[in-house]
Amino acid sequence: MPTLQNGDCTIWYDTISSGPPVVMVYGIGGHSRLWWEEFPGLLAKRYNLVMVDNRGTGFSDKPEAAWSMSDMTGDIHAVVDELGLESFHLLGCSLGTAIARHYVKERGGNRLRSLSLLCPPNGISAAQDDLNAALFWDRTKPLLDSARGGWPIIHPEPWIAANDSLLVEKFEAGLKNPTPPRTFQFQLQATAAAGDANSALNEYGWPVLIQHGSIDRLVPPENARTLKAAVPRARLEMMDGDSHNFWQHDAVRSSEVVLDFLDSAERDWKVN
Repeated sequence: MPTLQNGDCTIWYDTISSGPPVVMVYGIGGHSRLWWEEFPGLLAKRYNLVMVDNRGTGFSDKPEAAWSMSDMTGDIHAVVDELGLESFHLLGCSLGTAIARHYVKERGGNRLRSLSLLCPPNGISAAQDDLNAALFWDRTKPLLDSARGGWPIIHPEPWIAANDSLLVEKFEAGLKNPTPPRTFQFQLQATAAAGDANSALNEYGWPVLIQHGSIDRLVPPENARTLKAAVPRARLEMMDGDSHNFWQHDAVRSSEVVLDFLDSAERDWKVN
């Protein structure tokens, strides 16, 4: 699989399919495999997906020293330059939407055709117990039991009951290349230190999608509404009955929203 060097950090990326490019940035502690198979598979029917493992995750290097938001946006920029992308759609989920917004602020938005922000944090925090359950291991419990405690924070409970074996399978696969606990802390610290980047989005005219689960406990839905207020041209799509990781537990409906948005943005880009 392709890698590149950005400073002293090796960054892994991959491309899937053909068509207009969509650069995809995952959220806290996550990497490209956590999009799972169905959601990117549906997008890839019409688009060339550029999947990036953030530093500290997946097949990218996992530095032991803290990094900055500029390091993370620089990693994305290095992939874009490596592939020679003169223009592209940018899509992030959760903390990946912060990286995407700061990409625009720090690296400029002239290359973008559109920006998709899935379950974007925007200053309104979850309950501390929910944050702890979703992001950090409970060291008093076996690993699988600790993971089970976080599932209701990111998935609807009826879906969990019907897909327990799938979740166990994905959990066990993740143990083969785990994200170090320090990555979560470094990403959170870098994002907090970087501050707000929303105003940078209003310097450009390309379309923006905000997509959010209506019962999201990790990033409460009010984040989507306040972000919409900050970026008035954005299209807000609330996914009724979905939680945080809707690209996993509601891949078909989620992809339909994203594809409809991307198709519209692509038509506008070609006209302009």
